[in-house]
Formats: sequence, C-alpha cells, structure tokens
Amino acid sequence: MKPALIYAVIIAVHLLALLILIFPRGDRPADTGTESEAAGIEESDPGAGGEEVAETEEPDEPEPAYETYRVRSGDNLTVIARRHGTTVAALKELNDLRNDVIHPGQELLVPASDDDRDSNGR
Repeated sequence: MKPALIYAVIIAVHLLALLILIFPRGDRPADTGTESEAAGIEESDPGAGGEEVAETEEPDEPEPAYETYRVRSGDNLTVIARRHGTTVAALKELNDLRNDVIHPGQELLVPASDDDRDSNGR
C-alpha cells in the first residue's frame, strides 16, 4: 500500500471521528442504549406494513418549582438549605454562587414546597 493512501485513510478516519464529536446523534449520552441503537439501527418499525400509528403526545414534565428567598440577618447557606430540604451545593449551583458568602437582603432561588409557600420562607 502506498504511503499517500495510508495517510489519506488516517485523515479520513480522524475527520469522521471529529464529525461524530461535533454532530452527535440524538440527545442521549453515548454510553446508554443498545448496541443496535448506537449503530443507528432501528429494532422495530411500528409504521411498517402500512399500519397507521397514532402519535401520542408526551406529557409535559413539570418544571422544577423554585421560589425566591430573601436572605435575613443571621442566615447562612446551611440553615437555608436545611429549611428548604436541599443541600448547600445545590443552592450554590442553582444561584451561581462561587463561595458560601451571602448577605442580608440578597435574593436566592430555593426549591419550593407547600410548607415554604405557607410560611414565606420561615
């Protein structure tokens, strides 16, 4: 085999790998699904054979319920997290906090619950 052809094959393989990384198929992670799904092969086609398949509308998933909590004097993320049944890490991620420093009057998003709605955060 000529060296130029070997280089052309290597380049083609790398370009294909790059295209797969840039334009992945589907919204699922690469490590899920069956081997046939990963290869792009459909295992069954419910519309084959002339049958008409009714499209079913998937129910909308409820969006996570959050509410605004106004930080009060003496509050810290641990107290707020416990009060709202979550973790400090979750509060920091939800509110884009880089550290644990919060100030009175600052507004934070917290998970909403029936108890929180009744007592306005206390």
